[in-house]
Amino acid sequence: MESASAWGYLHILLFALWLGPELGVFLALLMVKQPERSFEVRLACVNLAQQLHVVPRLCFALLLPAGIELTQALNVYPIAPAFRAAFWIAAVIWVILIVIGARNRGTPLAKGLSYAEITFEVLAGMGFVAYGLNSLATGSPIDDPWFAAKLFLIGTVFWVAIAAELSFHPFVLPFAEIGEEGSTFEREEAVARALNNTLKAMALLFVLLAAIAFLGKAKPF
Repeated sequence: MESASAWGYLHILLFALWLGPELGVFLALLMVKQPERSFEVRLACVNLAQQLHVVPRLCFALLLPAGIELTQALNVYPIAPAFRAAFWIAAVIWVILIVIGARNRGTPLAKGLSYAEITFEVLAGMGFVAYGLNSLATGSPIDDPWFAAKLFLIGTVFWVAIAAELSFHPFVLPFAEIGEEGSTFEREEAVARALNNTLKAMALLFVLLAAIAFLGKAKPF
């Protein structure tokens, strides 16, 4: 039980460190949407959002192996040592990609690492969604519906995180043009559209994380 308490504390801590900075990212992007602010202020908000966003990404990477260890410690589902090791190896590689990408932001290297991270998230999301849905439908390999539903939602978190990332990409060019050539209706419209899509994906992410936390704590079915 001591092990379960330690992993449970780490799990909660990583959730808190994910949600806190992510809310800061959300609020910073809301400020970027406001064309009445000077470009310098809006740019500072963009830089703040990008710096803050590193922390939730790191927490996401570490939550997966921490969750596996907690699952094992609570005897919710038996997990082979090789499977646990694989999750830790994947998490370490993921963390390294995030750190290198953050330190080289704006370079071709960072762009390549971002695509590698997205590819991994697509595949990981597919794995969790398929595992969760199959268990919900057949009761195998996981016979606890709440746990199967939690895995399914974790899979959707991967895809929503990708949606938020991709929604932000169309923002970059028109915002740069505003800084270089000035604001126009068309550029502000493109910026607002990209940010609105990004913020919608982030709002959905908050809902999913709340649902995952509820399932893990309440085990309602």
